[in-house]
Amino acid sequence: MEIKTIYQQLEPRLTAIRRFLPGVAFICGVSWDSVTMGKVVSFYDLLVLTTYYLGAGLLLILLVREIQPRWQNWFIFLIQFFFGGLFSALVVFYFKSSGSLYTFLVVIFLALMLVSNEFIAEKYRSRTLSWTMFATCGTMYLNFLIPHFVHSVKPVWFYLSCLFSLAVVFTIHAFAYAKQRQYMSTEVKKLQYLRELRQMTPALGVVALLAVLYQFQLIPPVPLVLKESYICKDFTNADGIYQCQAESQSLSRALGFGGDVIHFKDGEKIYNLSAVFAPAQISVDLEHRWWLWNEQLGNWQSSGVVPLPMVGGRKEGWRTYSYINPRGRAGEWKVETALKDGAVLAVAYFTAKVQVEPAPRTHTVTVD
Repeated sequence: MEIKTIYQQLEPRLTAIRRFLPGVAFICGVSWDSVTMGKVVSFYDLLVLTTYYLGAGLLLILLVREIQPRWQNWFIFLIQFFFGGLFSALVVFYFKSSGSLYTFLVVIFLALMLVSNEFIAEKYRSRTLSWTMFATCGTMYLNFLIPHFVHSVKPVWFYLSCLFSLAVVFTIHAFAYAKQRQYMSTEVKKLQYLRELRQMTPALGVVALLAVLYQFQLIPPVPLVLKESYICKDFTNADGIYQCQAESQSLSRALGFGGDVIHFKDGEKIYNLSAVFAPAQISVDLEHRWWLWNEQLGNWQSSGVVPLPMVGGRKEGWRTYSYINPRGRAGEWKVETALKDGAVLAVAYFTAKVQVEPAPRTHTVTVD
């Protein structure tokens, strides 16, 4: 009797704690991947992520069919853990080395969205958010899984991964609700189909949005990612070790508030030294696009394009460099690392100034 009384007293608190379990599981999935997965995608990594993907689909089926209802809270916890693991894959593989703050903020936002849903949704059993998350996770995952097998980053594989993700989502969704429709009349089935269609509309919209963003080159060419990028001078290549001299930046610029500042003399070259991660055996043509801001016209003016053929698979990242001779053209510059005639992978902004004495402090940066 005392145990029952204690449980009744704790029940309101336990109910409140359960609302946060999906968000906690999501963050746990991100943290687990950050510890266990490396910089280069291995067969083991792909196996783990495939397990997350298929596991999330299986749990959605179990939740819809209400198999073992008493385990429902644990199913929700596990499925959010899988979502966290899938979303964090891009963070781990593409942005862990560069420590992109913006990517982690996106992950935190998604976790907050999951927690908020527990408070504002009238009926979590509708699973609309879960199906949307499953479609989003699956599309992002397949967008870099398929290029690993076909050894190509052509746009056709991105769009194919979107279609394949939708096919998987709708197939699992139809299978999950098939048992419920089995005993319905024709009229009730029609109403059920309409409810299911409304439930899947956000998932379809998210995948379509990803395709549109990719078409307008607002999504970088996955699974390529820029690991390191330096604006520097005095480049050297000794025994396969790439080095150059970068200027020491102010605290605000070092934290990412504004591009680097670099000073140059007449005839000096300004280099962009970078390393790019790519799956093994992928061959792709990249390029550096150099731009100078024209104050009078109010736009960027092209100052040259340097082709950079690449073969992926190097653990430390494929290394490349290009340079520009400013020829006295001080001002705001940027250099884009991009697919040849295609989407931009990353942009480095910097301010070029004519050097006067004393010379600015520099330090050696190395990409080996």
